[in-house]
Amino acid sequence: MDGLEAATAFSVRQNLNKAAVELSIVIVSFNVKKDLRRCLQGLAGCADSIEIIVVDNHSSDGSVEMLRADFPEVTLIENRVNTGFSRAANQGIRSSAGKFALLLNPDTRISGSDLESMVDYLKQNRRVGILGCQILNSQGKRQFSARSFPWFSTSFSSNQSILNRVVPKNPWSRKYLGKELSLDSPSQVDWVSGSCLLAKREVFESAGLLDERFFMYVEDVDLCKRAKEKGWEIVYYPQVKITHNNGQSVRKRKLIMLAEHHKSMYYYFTKYHADRKILAGLVYLGVWIRSGFSALGYWLKN
Repeated sequence: MDGLEAATAFSVRQNLNKAAVELSIVIVSFNVKKDLRRCLQGLAGCADSIEIIVVDNHSSDGSVEMLRADFPEVTLIENRVNTGFSRAANQGIRSSAGKFALLLNPDTRISGSDLESMVDYLKQNRRVGILGCQILNSQGKRQFSARSFPWFSTSFSSNQSILNRVVPKNPWSRKYLGKELSLDSPSQVDWVSGSCLLAKREVFESAGLLDERFFMYVEDVDLCKRAKEKGWEIVYYPQVKITHNNGQSVRKRKLIMLAEHHKSMYYYFTKYHADRKILAGLVYLGVWIRSGFSALGYWLKN
């Protein structure tokens, strides 16, 4: 199945041996053995109705051996190559049996009680299809994990933009980054981060799986956009807070990941705004100029 098919069609997998599974946790892992261990240890003791699926993207740090030796209860899908996040996540979702699927980064920590709270919220709210939580970095600072859909102005108002760094309270950045969202009650938003994204199985049935043409980044934005087009509500649920260790595997390959992020953002614009060719061309130019400055900044810093 190619990326287009994966993004537009999904069949419910009937697994009689897993009929009691309510929640499937899908973790995509690549050379993050220590973080993955901590993540799985934090999930130890979860209810029997939860299954954990780890899709390993050809790690070389002993992650697979660690999983087999120390976490035999975890379902392991071992890839022979790094397929990218979207394709690997889809493998996990296809093999899952739960009524709900949680995409969870291996460098996060979440408790069983928080999982229960998120699942209960989706059960109680019929039209809500996707739920995200409040995400804090390792220093306890809030990450902007619920935002507006990106537009052509996003290049000038994103978290790493010069405008946001110089004038962090500017109205464009505040709106795009969701800086004014309540931290005390749920809010409807455009999209939530795939670092911890809980979805009803019906969402994948109606909107499709992740678009595998996004190797890494922006696939969560795209999924939420397609879900909203099908009538589902996307909700930011700040009552649940998790810690995200800022992309350990990404930091090891920073320049490559910078390029992947900008490629994915450009693909998103061509996918949804192909009719605006002049603006799309300007976005293409702006994306790669920004990518060049980001790479230069990283090189100077290191």
